[in-house]
Amino acid sequence: MTEVKCTCSKGCHSSPLEGYIISSKAIIELPRYLEKYNNIFIVSDERTYEAAGKAVEDIIKANGKHARSLILKGEVLPDSKTLGEILIHSHNPYNNSNVFEFSPLPDIILAVGSGTINDCCRLISFRLHIPYGVVATAPSMDGYFSAGSPIIFDGTKQTVQCTTARFVIADLDILSAAPYTMLLAGIGDMLGKYTGILDWELARDLKGEYFCETIAANVLAATDNCLKIARSIEERNVESISEIMKGFLVTGLGMVYTENSRPASGSEHIIAHAWELEDIEKGVMPPLHGLLVCEATRLVSIMLQMLLEITKDQLIKDLIIKYIPSLKETSSVCRKINIPSPIKDRDRIIRGVRRALTLRDRYTILFYLRDCLMLDCFAEKAADALIREIG
Repeated sequence: MTEVKCTCSKGCHSSPLEGYIISSKAIIELPRYLEKYNNIFIVSDERTYEAAGKAVEDIIKANGKHARSLILKGEVLPDSKTLGEILIHSHNPYNNSNVFEFSPLPDIILAVGSGTINDCCRLISFRLHIPYGVVATAPSMDGYFSAGSPIIFDGTKQTVQCTTARFVIADLDILSAAPYTMLLAGIGDMLGKYTGILDWELARDLKGEYFCETIAANVLAATDNCLKIARSIEERNVESISEIMKGFLVTGLGMVYTENSRPASGSEHIIAHAWELEDIEKGVMPPLHGLLVCEATRLVSIMLQMLLEITKDQLIKDLIIKYIPSLKETSSVCRKINIPSPIKDRDRIIRGVRRALTLRDRYTILFYLRDCLMLDCFAEKAADALIREIG
């Protein structure tokens, strides 16, 4: 358990994270993190098994540990089907006199993958009271160090508070080999922190919500670093990948320390979830989460600039002005490195904004605009501007 003193109203933050490593050849350090575990249940999908799962399995067995792998087939969603499959396979019904054979439940669950695999393993770990660790395969999202799992159930996507990983292994050689769109998704997810922290400040100022200056400042500094290296991401250099993963670390720990997802997400993430749900309801695999977050960030940025032009509320003016330089640079970088914008249909963009209000009772700029009777007008005009911007 890690504890950090803070000047915020909590006074102290804690996390069960025992360690992490972000470096080239990091995977060879895996035995050190698994030293106190004998029976390891590895969860991957077909792609992540090839990227890292097979190597992980070989390393574990070479060190005298027992490893059993579940390789999820096809496109994997964070839903009851995937959760059920992991839950069923986590239990070994066969008795064996060999003391090194699996006990009915593993000592630890090892997630080898990125978003969905990590989210599902986290929830199963929490429900079974079994620790879990992560071997990251792509720098595509900020959930590696998070304690919350966005899960699809009852026709919507809700974040279930669980626990955080005991350790995260981020091998930069593996991460830099990830598909390029996943690298862009990672950048996109990090750039969403600007509007997310703005929303958090707004909730503090207008609703008296808890706010940690230190965590917010750390997240913004990490986001600034990602913005600086974004233009070089195409080169796949390990320094750029490392900055993204460090950003995920800062953001994830911020969520654990505050016990909510405010440090990582605001209106942009909720709009992205709304777009995802529309695809899921149609039986379509959603685009990468980070790409949707990035597009929603650009959409919210346009609405913020529209609001700045007309508002007479000095508090709102000062808040938006504080973030305008970063938001403008974000849009510029997105155009420069061609981060894909998956949602190009005007009506769907607007539906995402409207639906976002129903998905989470979290005060954001969307609720402010709704209360000012401006949301529909802003959503329509911002959608038009975004479509012009993304072509």
